[in-house]
Amino acid sequence: MNLFIIGNGFDLGHGLPTHYWNFRMFLKEHHTIFLNEFEEKYTLWGEGLKKFLWNDIEFNLANIHEDTLYEKMYQNTDLGLESGNVGIEDTLSYHFGEEFNYIEKLTIYLKDWIEEVSQELDGANKKTTFIKESSPDIFINFNYTTTLEEVYSIKKDRVLHIHGVVNSDDDLVLGHSNLDRIAYFNKKCSESQNKGDEQSSPIYEILAEYCSNTYKDVKENMPLLFSLNYDSIDKILIIGHSLSAVDLPYFKEIKESIGEDVKWNIYYYCENEIDMFRKQLKQIGVNEQQIHMIPSSEFYDLPIVEQLSLKLIYS
Repeated sequence: MNLFIIGNGFDLGHGLPTHYWNFRMFLKEHHTIFLNEFEEKYTLWGEGLKKFLWNDIEFNLANIHEDTLYEKMYQNTDLGLESGNVGIEDTLSYHFGEEFNYIEKLTIYLKDWIEEVSQELDGANKKTTFIKESSPDIFINFNYTTTLEEVYSIKKDRVLHIHGVVNSDDDLVLGHSNLDRIAYFNKKCSESQNKGDEQSSPIYEILAEYCSNTYKDVKENMPLLFSLNYDSIDKILIIGHSLSAVDLPYFKEIKESIGEDVKWNIYYYCENEIDMFRKQLKQIGVNEQQIHMIPSSEFYDLPIVEQLSLKLIYS
């Protein structure tokens, strides 16, 4: 039995505009004020720098521009000096509470965007013969969409949406994995308190809280992986996933749950990904002899004509 691990490249390969830059375009059209407030935290004014942020938004969520925000917040603490630190905290809460709580809207808007994108599944064609409705294969899907269910008619009980799914009441999971950044701001807060710096300590406390609110706790989702039956798995196929550091703990858990003889087939889009993918898998303990790098063109093995024919047959 196969275990498929599905990433965003899978949806992109089926013609869905699911780059995070597409999410930014959605925000620009529907939630411009939110977008401006969000990008202001990272002091990004040029188009190139904005693309850098959005191309890896989860990783970059923790990289708020400390110096700019600190200076802006420090200036506002002067308003509360008369009443001591309590006054400063009240002032900060008033001036920056809404400014930082806006981040809670990010996953709400994310879900709205995915719902809009999912409308394009109606016209999506099958791109591969590797995914079969009749097979017992199971899927771990890092995407929020239902491409597997709608395009390939895969039953819901065979698909684990590890970060949530669009047609659910649950929130979608989005965030960074940078615990060091949270610890850094907490340390700066403690140092300021020890120095008696009544202006700086509440500022760093708020910055730490912001990073905590945008943190994705992978451990919370680990129990979902325990529900899968790994005993019959003899091959893992990874398609469209970047094997990024934020998600690597999931892969480590999967590796520890399967046999040593299981083959790992990783489908790459660009040749410059090969060394990085191999390094990441070896890092979690996968035997190099079990790693097989395959061009994604071999996974998407249905020619366009056949894709259109299948669409006509099943429509």
